[in-house]
Amino acid sequence: MSKSKTITAIDVGTTKVFSLMANIVTDENVVTKPDIIATSSAPCNGLKKGNVEDIKLTSAAIKQTLQDLESQTGIKAKSAYVGITGSHVNYENKRSALKDIGSYGVITPEELSSTDFNPKSDDNRELLHAMPISYTIDGADGIRNPIGMHSDAVSVDTHVITADRAFLNKLTESCRGAGINVDAFVMEPFASALSTLTDKEREQGTLILDIGGGTTDIIGFKDNRVIYTGVVPVGGYQFTNDIAYTYDSTHESAEKAKMEHGHTELTAIEISKNITLTSNEECQTTEVPARDIGRLLRERSIELAQLVQLKLEELHMDNSDAMRVVVTGGGSKLPGISHLFQRYLGRRVRLGAPSVSWSNKFDDLNDPSQATIL
Repeated sequence: MSKSKTITAIDVGTTKVFSLMANIVTDENVVTKPDIIATSSAPCNGLKKGNVEDIKLTSAAIKQTLQDLESQTGIKAKSAYVGITGSHVNYENKRSALKDIGSYGVITPEELSSTDFNPKSDDNRELLHAMPISYTIDGADGIRNPIGMHSDAVSVDTHVITADRAFLNKLTESCRGAGINVDAFVMEPFASALSTLTDKEREQGTLILDIGGGTTDIIGFKDNRVIYTGVVPVGGYQFTNDIAYTYDSTHESAEKAKMEHGHTELTAIEISKNITLTSNEECQTTEVPARDIGRLLRERSIELAQLVQLKLEELHMDNSDAMRVVVTGGGSKLPGISHLFQRYLGRRVRLGAPSVSWSNKFDDLNDPSQATIL
């Protein structure tokens, strides 16, 4: 029997909050494609590099988007799924033995689904996700599906994602201040991967680089499972800030210059082209060569690529050359950055936008910056 309900999702980013409301239909526990009925966004100045620094500002931005959703639909959201990221999120792979397995002679789906293999977090950490990678049966590693096998000695390798409890408390308080409860927290790069990767990419092995406002999130898929995740504390905000700091311009002017004229490939920028920036001093303007802006963006892009490579080495994934890369998030829209990453990471790279179809009313959601919310 089909069941329908309305859900709300909130992406609380370093530079903005984006909220979405959709109707979903569940038919025999299978969720059909959501029917999006409203979206809204608002600037947010309450976070820095993914961490909540001002609860009131964060709450005000969330509330603004929720009020907009209500005005569009007439529905007042009571709870929402909330995406999170930031340097406070930790990741590790753990192996744990499963108890009371094989009591029926063979391993059954019911036993696996009912077994609590979630590792315990300490008092300062809260478990977000515990995703099985593979199983070990009688000492044999790398078994993806042990159902139907004979054994009572089973262990599971699990990718464990935890978050700082103090951060979650602040984000929960920000949501409550906006009049909404949290259904669950969802790791943002995981959500981005689900909306941008193809089934083949998740199976064969792919890295997602989600370049957000304050961070770049990394998630790796192999055999249709998450095998590692990581965070680099550099995002689109730092690209914009480089321009604003160098030329003492307003942040708004620097952001506009980046979005409208930015490119990481200097040869793609006309030598004679100039960009007008608004100064912080009495709203004066200054003319800056477009290639100078391009050099700043290129240098920051190279630094980000190098930081990603270091993170991959830290995760012992630097030798996985066969894994392609998909870049997504608002920062991935900077012209030339995909090609630059391909050169510096030595991997095939493509730009990733949500691989779903929507009604014409929400065509603007088929965009890398909306990968997380979808």
